[in-house]
Amino acid sequence: MRRQWERASTGTGYPFVIVRTEDRCPVGAIGLWLRDAHEGRASLGYWTAGSARGQGAAAAALRAVASWGLADLGIPRLQLCVEPWNTASARTAEAAGFHREGLLRSWQPVDGRRRDMLMYSLLSTDLP
Repeated sequence: MRRQWERASTGTGYPFVIVRTEDRCPVGAIGLWLRDAHEGRASLGYWTAGSARGQGAAAAALRAVASWGLADLGIPRLQLCVEPWNTASARTAEAAGFHREGLLRSWQPVDGRRRDMLMYSLLSTDLP
């Protein structure tokens, strides 16, 4: 948590809590990370609690943060990576309008092992 708030205070990223509308219960988190903003792109990551999955909260949060990043912050490209086995996360990205670009082999370490990732993107030109 401290690392996430440090990103906000230094301007390198923005962490948010995903809150269910009906009862204002926190059900997950989403972040917009600006490490590559100087190159015209930013990354997103998200997760939801098991009890909140399949209800559309993550997709709604992803749409909101992505729209803010593209339109208000003026970032031309947003991207996110999903492990190939994580079909629920892939469906969330697609429901939020992200486009699957392809498989990045051995893209990043996860739990001490390099993992393949599916790359998804949303461009400012994709917005209505």
